[in-house]
Amino acid sequence: MSSNETVIFAQGLTKVFKDFWGRSKARAVDGIDFEVKRGEVFGLLGPNGSGKSTTVKMLLGLLYPTRGRHQRV
Repeated sequence: MSSNETVIFAQGLTKVFKDFWGRSKARAVDGIDFEVKRGEVFGLLGPNGSGKSTTVKMLLGLLYPTRGRHQRV
């Protein structure tokens, strides 16, 4: 395995939470792009309510993104 191998990839990752009637209520994550290569240290920083936990939950498969795509190796 090469040291520049991408192990986490996200493109246009978006999560919109909806209310009971299916109307958009909160845009938790809005079109983020990033990639993490093998051996890199990656941090996700931001204020309360900025979508950090939602992003990680999408990467782990606990939430489905509204748009965009991601991949873990």
